[in-house]
Amino acid sequence: MTAEHPSLTELADLGGRRAVVTGAARGFGAAIADRLAEAGATVVIADVRLDEAAATAARIADRTGATCTAQHLDVTDETSISAAFEGWHSTWGALDILVNNAGVFSNHLAHEMPVSELDRILTINVRGAYLCTRAALGPMRAAGRGVIVNVASVDAMVTSAEGLTHYTTSKHAIAGMTRSIAVEAAPLGVRINAVCPGAAMTEGAVEFITGGQETGIDVVAQWDGIVERTPLGRLCDVDDVARAVVFLASDMAAFVTGVLLPVDGGILVQPLEGYVPHTEDA
Repeated sequence: MTAEHPSLTELADLGGRRAVVTGAARGFGAAIADRLAEAGATVVIADVRLDEAAATAARIADRTGATCTAQHLDVTDETSISAAFEGWHSTWGALDILVNNAGVFSNHLAHEMPVSELDRILTINVRGAYLCTRAALGPMRAAGRGVIVNVASVDAMVTSAEGLTHYTTSKHAIAGMTRSIAVEAAPLGVRINAVCPGAAMTEGAVEFITGGQETGIDVVAQWDGIVERTPLGRLCDVDDVARAVVFLASDMAAFVTGVLLPVDGGILVQPLEGYVPHTEDA
């Protein structure tokens, strides 16, 4: 291949790049960190659960041979964010890749939801992502390079279930933030995109579904039938999301910014009356 058109191997190679993934002790974040490390990046697993993050980092380093470390990071605490990012910048200069994955959800009908729960969801999912983006963006802009990937949800585009007003609002905010910052940052060489996963049985989802919360909503019933309503016929796997993030973080997506990339098995394109699996006549 010519220098103008590198090989696919070169385009997907993240060797020499420094990545931070927030909320990466488990779930989507751990899978994303694993794939970024496999692609050659040096990865920091930043999570409020430091012991679990350290165990995940050790597992990834052992599997991939890449440098993977853990650091405590509380995305609700501006001081924690400032200290962590200043440390990374003093060590590396500008980060090459930031993945804003830290996020939470819960179920509350809108007319019953405590304002404190709305504040909690928005603080972690939106304010946390913004503060981390702001901390990374200045040095990225100065360096003339950098990639930010936000982990949103199909709820950035539609309402997936009742009881998620606060969560859906937070993910719509992530969509708007992604697009707005993309416009500002692109002239200075920084790309920002978002992945929008469908329903996935992460550790957090399992804990929530089996937690027996008294919300007035049958959470188990919400999950029943998701596979049947999904054109590709299964739930989202954490590695589906990780692969999409590696694509957006790599030079494979060098001309991609401001995009909301669904990773949902076709949920967003199902017919209005609901997807009905096709069966061949006998």
